[in-house]
Amino acid sequence: MVTRRAALPMAVALLLAACAPSEPTEVRGPVAIIGWSNAGNEQIVDVDTCNGDPVAEVVETDTTVTITVTSTRRDPGDACLDIVRVELDADLGDRQVIDGVTGEEPPGIEG
Repeated sequence: MVTRRAALPMAVALLLAACAPSEPTEVRGPVAIIGWSNAGNEQIVDVDTCNGDPVAEVVETDTTVTITVTSTRRDPGDACLDIVRVELDADLGDRQVIDGVTGEEPPGIEG
């Protein structure tokens, strides 16, 4: 049986443990492209990580350019975006850009 005297310190300890800040986490893996633009044979892609050391893998065909970005997500993270510059073998031309993570065309910021 728990007495009131013993219950109060236990309740306070549980409350303090719940309010304590958690350890930051880092997870490295594929991340979706949130925007892209083209400068001839260079693709510029934005991803929603901050200082995550992103790297891109590119697969080019006659009709598509598939870009898969791997980066590190940090929680909590800073409020910024990572930008990856990807050199293509040839100008993008009429080829479709595909995000290797989603399998879909990412939102463009063409201009």
